[in-house]
Amino acid sequence: MRVLTLDRLVHSHSSLDDPTRLVYDYEKIYAEVTAYRALEDDHLSALFVGGGGYTFPRYMEAQYPGSDIDVIEIDPGVTEVAYDLLGLDRDGEVVSYNEDARLFLEREPTQAYDLIMGDAFNDFSVPYHLTTKEFNDRVRAWLAEDGLYFVNIIDGPRGDFLRAYVHTLGETFDYVNLAPTSGDWRQMTRSTIVLIASDVPLDRAALEGLDTGEGAPLLAQRLLSEEEVEALLGEGRLVILTDRYAPVDQMLMPVYREEVSR
Repeated sequence: MRVLTLDRLVHSHSSLDDPTRLVYDYEKIYAEVTAYRALEDDHLSALFVGGGGYTFPRYMEAQYPGSDIDVIEIDPGVTEVAYDLLGLDRDGEVVSYNEDARLFLEREPTQAYDLIMGDAFNDFSVPYHLTTKEFNDRVRAWLAEDGLYFVNIIDGPRGDFLRAYVHTLGETFDYVNLAPTSGDWRQMTRSTIVLIASDVPLDRAALEGLDTGEGAPLLAQRLLSEEEVEALLGEGRLVILTDRYAPVDQMLMPVYREEVSR
């Protein structure tokens, strides 16, 4: 197992022997979302916003051979590290684009992706231009009609950023689902939450039958109900993040300060 550290944060774990080995719970939830989409067709087209250690692109390459896997990674040095040290095959099915995801998606779509996965948020460092309604609209333009956009974010008990991000996604997509990676996430000073946005509802019964190796369907256990999401949105002021107004750093300041109260 090799570990990639970017700045002060451990960003990824990569098994050179077994690319299907996932360490983080958000990756395991990603795996179940991917398996859910593969129930329809296991030849998938996927776009990653952020490559990092390329752990999940390698997982998909091994688990869903023949799929189209594209990665937008802004730092070519990170991609080279993945090739040289983290098991990414230069001649494999993963295609890398070393540029800013916003600029990539501003183009006219060249295909409709089944899955678009966000993994470009680095701890407390969140590129605000990847959180706005304008960006979400571009993501939607590149998705298939029944495609899924999922992304992991962090927030704390106050949930200012989480509420704003969910509310903003709801301006573009008909359905926004939340799956915290921890059962006691409301009591933690810092939690990771997976958000799943789409224009078609999730089949929760189908999710109950998914298990990517944990012995139980993690996503089905963690997925919040519609009532829980509505209650969360009702806890404070709702903000739509736009290119002109996206105070993401301020919203995450309570998490940085490890505040424990809402």
